[in-house]
This record gives sequence, C-alpha cells and structure tokens, in this order.
Amino acid sequence: MLRIVDCLTLDHELSLILLAGLICLLGCTTCMIVGGRVMSAERSLLWMSLLSLCAGCTAWSTHFIAMLAYQTSVPISYDFSLTVLSLLVGTVVVSIGFLVAFRLRGQRLFRAMGGVLVGSGVAALHYIGMDALRFPGSLSYDMDLVVVSLVATTLFGALSVDILFDRSKASWKPAAGGLMLLMILSLHFVGMSATRMELGFFDAETGVSRTFLIAGVTLASLTILTIGIIAAIVDQRVSGQLAAQAERFRVLADGAFEGLIVHRDLTILDTNLAARKLLGLDDNFSERCLSDWSIEALEKLQMDDDAVIQEIQVRGDNGTDFPAKLCRRAIMLQTGEVGEMIAIRDLTQRRQSEARIAHLALHDTLTDLPNRRLFNELANSAIARARQINGSFALLAMDLDNFKTVNDMYGHAIGDELIQLVARRMSALLGDGDVVARLGGDEFSLLSISANQPEQGMALANRIHDIFKSSIELEGAQLLVEASIGIAVYPMDGDTLEDLMRNADTAMYESKAEGKATTRFFEPRMNVQLDARRALESRLRQALELDALTLNYQPLVSCSSRSPVCFEALLRWTDAELGSVSPVDFIPVAEQTGLIVPIGEFVLRQACRDAASWPEHIRVAVNLSVAQFGKYDIVGMVRDALESSGISGKRLELEITESLLMENQNEVLAALDELKALGVRIAMDDFGTGYSSLSYLQSFSFNKLKIDRAFVSNLENNPQNASIVEAVVSMGKSLQMRVVAEGVETSAQADILSALECDELQGYLISRPMQAADVQAFLDGVSPYTGEDDSPSLAA
Repeated sequence: MLRIVDCLTLDHELSLILLAGLICLLGCTTCMIVGGRVMSAERSLLWMSLLSLCAGCTAWSTHFIAMLAYQTSVPISYDFSLTVLSLLVGTVVVSIGFLVAFRLRGQRLFRAMGGVLVGSGVAALHYIGMDALRFPGSLSYDMDLVVVSLVATTLFGALSVDILFDRSKASWKPAAGGLMLLMILSLHFVGMSATRMELGFFDAETGVSRTFLIAGVTLASLTILTIGIIAAIVDQRVSGQLAAQAERFRVLADGAFEGLIVHRDLTILDTNLAARKLLGLDDNFSERCLSDWSIEALEKLQMDDDAVIQEIQVRGDNGTDFPAKLCRRAIMLQTGEVGEMIAIRDLTQRRQSEARIAHLALHDTLTDLPNRRLFNELANSAIARARQINGSFALLAMDLDNFKTVNDMYGHAIGDELIQLVARRMSALLGDGDVVARLGGDEFSLLSISANQPEQGMALANRIHDIFKSSIELEGAQLLVEASIGIAVYPMDGDTLEDLMRNADTAMYESKAEGKATTRFFEPRMNVQLDARRALESRLRQALELDALTLNYQPLVSCSSRSPVCFEALLRWTDAELGSVSPVDFIPVAEQTGLIVPIGEFVLRQACRDAASWPEHIRVAVNLSVAQFGKYDIVGMVRDALESSGISGKRLELEITESLLMENQNEVLAALDELKALGVRIAMDDFGTGYSSLSYLQSFSFNKLKIDRAFVSNLENNPQNASIVEAVVSMGKSLQMRVVAEGVETSAQADILSALECDELQGYLISRPMQAADVQAFLDGVSPYTGEDDSPSLAA
C-alpha cells in the first residue's frame, strides 16, 4: 500500500494526475450515458460501438496522461506500434465484454462475465502500453501487485457492467460509473506501483516522443469529449421525448376506465390509477401479489399470444367480492422476460344496471309493484299449481273511484302520490303468496292464493275497502276516494288467465255501476250488461264526434209573478240504433270514461249560443261537473263561451253540487270567485243532500240555492218537508240568496211554496223540458199561473 502511495505522490506530477483523473471521470460518465442509450435505443449496436470506443479511449487516455505525469530523469519514448496496439486490443476486448453482457443481460452471471472481459481489456491495454515504453534500461514487475491490479480491475469491471445492463437498477447508474472509474484508476496506479525500471548503459530505442504522445492523447481525449457531448445532447433530447411519451402514456393509462396491471408470476410490477383504486393500492405497491385479491386462478391458466377474456370474482380490500371482467395478454418486459398485462373492469355497476333493467321490465316504475307482464307470469304459475293440486284461487280487479277527478282537480303529481300510497297500503295487507300488481293508471290486480276461496278473496277485498274508510290527506288536500273491486275465482269463473281477468274486470264494472265502493263476484249475467255498457260508451263517443247530442230547456219562473226568468239546459241524446237514451244511463258512463269534460264544454257553448236569441232579461242555467274543474281552465272556458256567443256574464247561471266543494274546496272557491267577477251567477244545486251545506254557504256567497226535489215532493202532505223548505227559504233570504224549488208538479205544492215566499219554481207543473226552437214560443204564449193542474199550456 505504501508503494502505491509513494507512486502517486513521489513518482507522478500531481497536476497531470488530476488531469488523468478528470479525463477518466469524464470518460466514465460518458460511458454511463451511452450505456443508457444502448439499453433503450432501437439501434443498440451503433451505441454499443460508441460505448466500446468511449471506454477504450478513456482507459487509453487515462493511462498515457498518467504516464506523462511519471517523473524520471531518463529520456523516455514510446513504441508506436505497441502504443496503437494497446488502444486497439483494449477497445476490441472491451467491445466483446460489453457485447456479451448486453446480449445475455437477462442473467447476472453473463453480465458479470462480460464485466470481467471489460476489465481484462483495460488490463491488456495497460500492460501493452507499458511494454511500449522505451528508455535506457529494462522493466520488471512485482507480481503480487500485478495480480492485485488484475483482480481489482476485473472485479470492478464485473460490478460496473452488471449494474449498467440491469434494468432493475436503472437508478444505480452513477454507482456503475464510479466502479468503472475505480476499474481504470486502480489498474493504472497499482500496475505502476508494480513496475521496476532498471537503468543500463545502452541507448534507448527510438520511439514516439512525448510530444507525439501528447497529440495522440489529446486526440483520444477529444474523441471522448465529442462522444460525451453528442451522447449528452442525444440523451437529453431522447430522455425528454421518452419522459413526455411516458407521461402521455401514464395520463392515458390513468384516464382509462379499466384497471391496468403489469405483473410477472403474479407479482405486480406496475399499475394505473384505476387499478390502484380498484385494489386499494397505494403508490408503494412493489412486490404485492395478485393472490391478495383472489386472482391467483390466473396462475393456472395457459397464456398464449392471443388475448384471453375472463369474468371472475375479485375480493376487494374490504373483504367483499365483486364481479370483474379481465382481458389478459402476454407482453415482453424491459428485462427481456415475459410478463402479462391485465385489464380489469369492475362489473358491479353493470350487474346492478342489468338487474335494475330486469327489475324495471317486470315492475311498475311508479309503485315498484309487479307490472302486467310479471303479474301474468305469476298468475299463470298459480293456475299451473292449482291444476296440479286441484285447488283454487281468487283474482281481484280493482279500480279507484273518483281517481280521474283527483287528477283533474289536483294534477298528476298528487294523483301519482295517491297511487303510491294505495300501493304501499295494499302491499301491507297481503298474505303469504298473495300478489298485488299495478296494470296502469288506477287499475290494480291481486291474486289471493290462500285456501278457502272465495271467502279469502272477499276478506282481502274488505281489508282493501278499510283503507279508504277515512279521507286521505296529501299536501293539505283531503281526498275522498274509494275502490270498486271485482272477483273471479279459478276454476269456477274461468280456467285461463284471459278468462279470469276479463270476468274480474266485468265484476268490477258491475261494482262501479251499482254505486262504487263495493265488491262484486263475477256472475255470467254480467257479461251481457258489460257488453251493453261498452256499446253505450262507443255510441256516446260517436254521438259526441257527430254532434248528435242536443239540448232541451226547462223554465224557471218567478214564484210571485209566474213569469219566466231562466231556462236550465238539459242534455238529451237520441241514437239511431239505441233510440232515446236517458241521461240517467249515459251520464254515469260519460263521467267514468272522462267524456263528461268535452260534453260539458259542448253544453256550455251551445246553451250560450241559444240564449243569445232570447230576451235580455232571460238567463240560461248550466250544470257543471266536478271533472271540469282542476287542471281544466273552467274560467277560460266560460269566458270563451260568453265572448263567442255575445251574451253578458249576468245572463249565465252555473249550477254546482256540494260534492264539487267536497273534493277541493279552496281551488273550487277560487275558480268560483273568478267566475263571479265575470258577472256569472253561481247556484248550489240539490241543496240539503250533502254533508256540510252550511259550511259551504259560509265559505262562498252563492247567488241561488236550489232545494232538492226530495223535499218538494209530497210537500202538501208532509209537514216535515214543509218545515225544511221554510228553514231553507228563511236562511236564503237572510244570506241574500234567491231560493228555487225543484220538482214542482202540483198546484198545491206551488201554493205552499208561494206562501213560504220561495223565489222561483221549476218542474213539470210549469213545463216539461222543451227544444231550443220552442223556447221563444213558450215565452210568447205563456200567461201567469192560474193554479189549474190540467192546464195544457203548463203541462205540455
């Protein structure tokens, strides 16, 4: 060791030693840059040649600059051929070493062997260069230091090259450069310490002078510098491009919906952002194994060049499994080994969407009850089971009474809330195996699977009726709804689903026709009645389209003067096939089907047009239906009818019933206020037959009260009826309302009403309803009432 120190400090000029070290450092750094390009560039052989040349020139320049720094008093020169040979041999051997290490870089042993060859090439360069030395004397070596120099240079060479061509140690490149620096410097200075120069008395052979050697070393150094500068520029540009490309691919990969995983033997090498989120990985995921997520099944599958697509269950970090779709492909890793790329997509949302779509296909979107399709499947299954066990079940058809009125009055939002509420309440009533389905609108069907039919079906229907015993409040509105239910029992009322549903519907329509809010079992006779009702509905629609409906008018006369003051419009229908159809028969059908709305508009407009030809003091009265309020602009309809006919609002009376106020009092009263602002008179029809007439009189100032005919009939023989009429008349006068008595048929009734100071009379005693063309004749020929029941002018 002391000899090596003495060699450095005493036998060499320090400035040139530092220059040699600087050249060596520069050359080794250049070798590392060029070596990096060898690993990543497509033209690896070109960069391999530059790497070998750079390494050879670095070792050669370092050696001879250090030789120039060697201080001696004897003249020294260098053999030209050996000097050049040292460069060539060193470069060639170094090239072979680099080539072996690069070609077999996948195995560390061969990388180390290549490094040994590189160290050997540097050693060959050094000792051939020493043999080129010419001076008056001879050289000898201490073999122990020679061996040390050879061991050191090959060891450092093996370590340096092993790191240089190992992709997994890319961050260790500075260490590789340092080891290469030690390889060259240790060889030279340990080798120089082993050298013995023995002077003689003979002339030194003529060789290359120091000046020529300086030129050669300068050329080699410039070569190193040139290669280094070019390599640095190329490396900077290529590194920038690669970094930008890598960032672009990273952004692209992190933006992918699928998780991307690169692994080798199930050990994760790289992932994108989606995969880290999917598997719960942080940025420190190295050495994690895919088996942690129950993907070890991949290990058992044979991979080939084609992509493999699988669907498996993956266990998340929270311990729950989720379905995933995997696309797999074998890839070549940077290390030269075969790995695998996995694209993994979480199918949880897709499965949920598929399940939701399947659910929506079989369930009603508003109530989440089974829809018609699912109900048919369940009902057919019930039929199949009943056939096997010779059993029975009940099919119930249910329709909400007054639902259309709720929609018209409050809008579809409230109607939807009502349907949802009813659906929830009915679902709570079901027994095991029972089913309730919404078929559309306010139409429901139920299956009562329980034994002991038809009693259990009736019991279920009664429980449903209990739902509607009290009013339903939604957003402050009191809704009075009921249910009409029809029941068909398998197999008595049909052995197919089509027959059962048709017969249950028939029984339900029978329930509606008999007053609603009831339950009826199917009876064969109902089909005849249903067919007749459907025919009536069809003919009524045609009559409305063909303007086959007409109006008759019944007069209202002043009780004191017996002069006409008003005519009430009454709807009439004479059909070509059915003949004259009573309003008692077709008005309920119109209300149930919604035809009452366009029919009511026709009545209003036609009555105003007819009244336009009457004297100015004669008014016309029109009845309004509940369905005409709510979402229909009744005020606008009345305004248009008045404007188109040309009559003033004070000539129009609109008659409403208490049931209208019961449905939606606030909205109805607001509409009535607007109508009164047009000058229209408002009358309460059938007064005394509702639930809370007095409260309505308190809420709205009606112009007229019409006493129902039930209190007028038998007035002369029933003191109680007379007392009721007297009370109504007295109350009307105190509230400044005119009072009309309907259904006056006898002179005795008229006399009593006159005595009670009733304001107006209406009934067959005055006149039967007449056609519009007869109104003017009635006005021209009528005389004050004489009290004779058989007067042809009054009874006609």
